[in-house]
Amino acid sequence: MTENPRFKISLSLEPAFQIIYWSICWLVFFTLLTVAIETQTISLTLIILAIILGLLVFFGFGSTLKIKNTNLKISYFRGIKTSYISIDEIEKITISPNREVSLVFKQNQKTLRIFLNARNKKKFCAYIERYASDIVFEKQKAWSEMPKLK
Repeated sequence: MTENPRFKISLSLEPAFQIIYWSICWLVFFTLLTVAIETQTISLTLIILAIILGLLVFFGFGSTLKIKNTNLKISYFRGIKTSYISIDEIEKITISPNREVSLVFKQNQKTLRIFLNARNKKKFCAYIERYASDIVFEKQKAWSEMPKLK
């Protein structure tokens, strides 16, 4: 891999976990709203709910994928869960028609799944094609494109 500039994009959570996480955030928000409307004064409950909501949103938007030189850093929840991967260890990248991107490693054929929105997926693929051209790209077919069984 050649020397390359830094690169940072936002990651999405796994779809099922993302629905649960943001549902909890909405639940806290509407509870906060209900308490604020019902009490019409600033109470301790209102302050605690506002702090909880702020922390949930802060950590929820903090999932990133960073590439610096030949290292890939995947960080969820502002660094609470972090993993480091050398780009030289990646053999193949499989891109699904949805948000999933699978990284297959050379040594043990272990697969790491990350989830990116369409814009970040294009940016990630363009970056890898430009600076790590020895990695093989594979596109999965959508279900509608699969051959029909007879």
